[in-house]
Amino acid sequence: MLLTSSQVSVVLSSAIVLLFTVVLFLSGYLVQQRTVHSLQAAIKPRLPKPLPARNPIAPPTLDVKWARPMGGRPDVDGSFDQIMAAQTLEWARLAYVQLVKDHLELCSAVMLLAELHRFKSPARKILVFPRAWLQKGDDEYDPQLATTKRLLRNAARRYGVSLIPMEPLVDGADDALPSSYSLASLYALTTYERILYLQGPGTLLDVSALDSLLAFSKSEPLAAFPATPERKALSTSLLLIHPSQDDFGRLKELRSSQPLTDLELFRQTFAAEDSLISEWSLSMGNVVYESQRLRDAVDGFNETLFEQATTYVRLSDPELPGPEYDVPYYARAALRPRNEEARAAWEKLYEEFRQRRMEVCGLDLETWSKPVLSAGGAAAQEL
Repeated sequence: MLLTSSQVSVVLSSAIVLLFTVVLFLSGYLVQQRTVHSLQAAIKPRLPKPLPARNPIAPPTLDVKWARPMGGRPDVDGSFDQIMAAQTLEWARLAYVQLVKDHLELCSAVMLLAELHRFKSPARKILVFPRAWLQKGDDEYDPQLATTKRLLRNAARRYGVSLIPMEPLVDGADDALPSSYSLASLYALTTYERILYLQGPGTLLDVSALDSLLAFSKSEPLAAFPATPERKALSTSLLLIHPSQDDFGRLKELRSSQPLTDLELFRQTFAAEDSLISEWSLSMGNVVYESQRLRDAVDGFNETLFEQATTYVRLSDPELPGPEYDVPYYARAALRPRNEEARAAWEKLYEEFRQRRMEVCGLDLETWSKPVLSAGGAAAQEL
């Protein structure tokens, strides 16, 4: 049966419409798949690199040479076993933790956890805080407590932080005093195999070295950052902990017997020779750096290379109350590093902290008054 010209036109038109429909469908499908893959890549946690080989380069020291950039991070030992280990790690058992004892510490802790979220670290994020903050009633409005509860909610909802309330370390201690709480409470987190604590406030420039330490280090009671170049004492600037009830009990018993700061408590409980992070682990660059050391920068300091070789900068300048406070310009300017590039890095760290504080916490810098001496010689606050 022969088709008429009109019927042929209809068939051709239908075929063309069908062809274009198929093409549009396939184009849409390809665009959709690319979008899905892009989203998956954006939200997928970044796996850590293996730790460096045992003797790649000499580890940095804690003296003035830390102001010299190391020229980037060294090559790592990407052995097949270590690469496969990164794929099969039980990340639910590894965590970063922040512990706060005072309301003013909370924003800085949330900022650090928010940075870990932004860098897509695969490890869990934990915030430990006094249980007393949850037990206070709403009978009388407390603006400080209201801000605290808002920050806790934001940490959980926006950054996937697990909130864990803690009790005072010593039974019967005043739960309203920050001194009643201790870093020793971290040892009670026995759900986790290893946890990593960073002392704040500070700025996280990169997370890869910390992820590697957390993922590939051995589970030991304590691996702490050294306090001196001689490696004779530990500090609390970075603690890699294997929680256990036995160590928690030891720390609690010692703290109950005498008043000790956290640093004193850890130094009396853990021998430095057995409890410091190994030197070769620190060869990944400036894992922990203190802002005051930028004042000792030598000729040849390079701001860009410094940022590339540094993981975490603790904003700690003894003459300043902390990056959370709005210090007058003249007071801050007098403390700036003399080296031009080091000064630029120093100022950038403080300014970025201010901006992130507003972005994450919605808070301006705290008001600060310069301490003055009263007639009797005691320190007083200038009104």
